[in-house]
Amino acid sequence: MTNVPRSRPLPADHRRLLRDLAALLGTPQLVVYGGAARDLLVRPQGFAKDVDIAAGPLAHAAACRHRLLEHPDVEHVGESRDYWIRMTEPVIMFDVRWRGMTLDVNFLDDFGKIGHFDVECVRWEHPAGTFIDPYGVTSEKETHSFSLVSPMGDENPVLLLNRLVKLSAKYDVDYTRDEELAHLVGQLIEAAAAWNSDDGFHGAQADAAHARALALSVQRARDGRAFLQMLLHSGAIACRNPVLAQALSKDPCAVAELARVTSTESFWRLANSWLCR
Repeated sequence: MTNVPRSRPLPADHRRLLRDLAALLGTPQLVVYGGAARDLLVRPQGFAKDVDIAAGPLAHAAACRHRLLEHPDVEHVGESRDYWIRMTEPVIMFDVRWRGMTLDVNFLDDFGKIGHFDVECVRWEHPAGTFIDPYGVTSEKETHSFSLVSPMGDENPVLLLNRLVKLSAKYDVDYTRDEELAHLVGQLIEAAAAWNSDDGFHGAQADAAHARALALSVQRARDGRAFLQMLLHSGAIACRNPVLAQALSKDPCAVAELARVTSTESFWRLANSWLCR
């Protein structure tokens, strides 16, 4: 018999935010999930800058985005983007700036496919006003590691590696010092190096996402230089950009210089300047 995670009532402030989000999006059902869902429960007085939201169904995405473009309290609505979960579940996503937060709004039909790592699987449920923590990650205030809870073979390895790198930066986790994560990273890097897809999303867009993930993670990490060294030595750069990895390995000063930049654009402008020498 399978144990079904028990729903628990959300604190009053969290229920209020959940109701406000549902009213903003005009949807009767939604889920707040991921890092913000976990972090706001661990630190109830905290503030989330980025909130991941799953809304549905997929067919309602265009109408919702059009509605938000006219909403007086919305500061910005990004362009719609296509995404795929588990390679087969289509998602339409767009960013929304509201109340000082960036909402990553994802329309999909199957909420059950959300979440690859245990720290991403906490979810707040509307209209129930409850939350589920299936892996008990809200029991501790600090996150020292995290685990993959979905089959590795069900996902694009480049995108899955991106998620692992970003979580490592967010929670200040050195994945090379954690036996389970180090093994997983080795598998992902090997798979990412061999990955070759002529599909627009799983090929070119996945590589562009990888480039963004590397830059953003270095800039988010507590010690950007050490984090960049970890990416370099583990092969997370070389698996998709061996030329850059070789350039950084030859010039130790380049790592420090690259770690000091403050935007994705400047990161890759500087990195590409070395490749052109």
